[in-house]
Amino acid sequence: MIEELVINQLPAPTWNRLKMNETKLAGLELPQDSCEPRVALEGNVCLNKSKGSNCCGCSEKAQCAVHGTDFAKIAGGVGEAMSNLGEGKKLRLVADAGKSVAAVTLRYADNTSCYNQIEIEAKPGSEVTVLMTYISTAQAKGQASIQTKIDVAAGAKVKLVQVQLLGKDFLHINDVGSELGDNAAFELLQIQLGADKIYNGVRTELLGDGSDFNAAIGYYGRHGQTVDMNFIANHYGKKTTCEMTADGVLQGGAKKIYRGTIDFKNGSAGAVGDEKETVLLLSDDVVNQTIPLILCSEEDVQGNHGASIGKLDDELLFYLCSRGFSEQEAVDMMAKAKIDALCRKIDDEDTVQLVQRYLEGVMADGE
Repeated sequence: MIEELVINQLPAPTWNRLKMNETKLAGLELPQDSCEPRVALEGNVCLNKSKGSNCCGCSEKAQCAVHGTDFAKIAGGVGEAMSNLGEGKKLRLVADAGKSVAAVTLRYADNTSCYNQIEIEAKPGSEVTVLMTYISTAQAKGQASIQTKIDVAAGAKVKLVQVQLLGKDFLHINDVGSELGDNAAFELLQIQLGADKIYNGVRTELLGDGSDFNAAIGYYGRHGQTVDMNFIANHYGKKTTCEMTADGVLQGGAKKIYRGTIDFKNGSAGAVGDEKETVLLLSDDVVNQTIPLILCSEEDVQGNHGASIGKLDDELLFYLCSRGFSEQEAVDMMAKAKIDALCRKIDDEDTVQLVQRYLEGVMADGE
């Protein structure tokens, strides 16, 4: 058992009295094993499950060479505390030149405590989409810890889609870290729907000139859920760009904290960073906290942040009810619309159907 785990720390502490600079988890059980992921590969992508070896499973045309990326040096948004969980079962995906798709499914059983480490290496000029789905039965409980590290080489593009549909009693820790080379692009799409406690951290190092990071996060906090997020974009290269958007719904005593940091390092001339959060509050008993943070050590940069937080418009609610919807149906419709907007960016019908069925089940059961 871990006495205390300090995670999701702000790079520059602020407003100490509000106790939002970090999160402390006490009495956390160490993961006892790792769930075996189910993987489907298409295109020029290689799979390596065994540490220190060549690929043991490759799609057609993929080149199974020894991989040189040192993923240990890539930091995630949850922080160094992830190392206290030990070493999880590793899965490495390597993309050669050309388009490729890898679908990774992690299925959790009841009373499961798992830790998985996913590594994604996009070689120069490659383009890869990785779909990661975390699922369990509705009543399952346990701890699901997943760490994903990504190396995006010069001119490469990575799209990572993470969909979390765990049982209502899970504790979920999701850690993402990435490094981007010259003119590299990393697009992240996250949908957080399940679990009781969600701790989500993302950190991106825009090292190369012209590199780009785009993150879109959707969440639906309800029935006392905790949604704790920490997003960090460090600009090092010239003319780098980042855009981070979070769009969520809170009701039924849910608690949410969003930390978003854009840090313009010395030498990042011409860099542009934007962050925005939109939160729909559907009840009066929720806790919503937001820390948009912009740090700057370079003059020729542009940073923007904004937040839109509010309740469902009374006129809109009246209009929907006048068209035959009950008040609960109208509320559910607006909540679902937030997630549906992100689903349109997934580009995988099977994954979209999983999300929609999960939402329908949640709303039908009043969960």
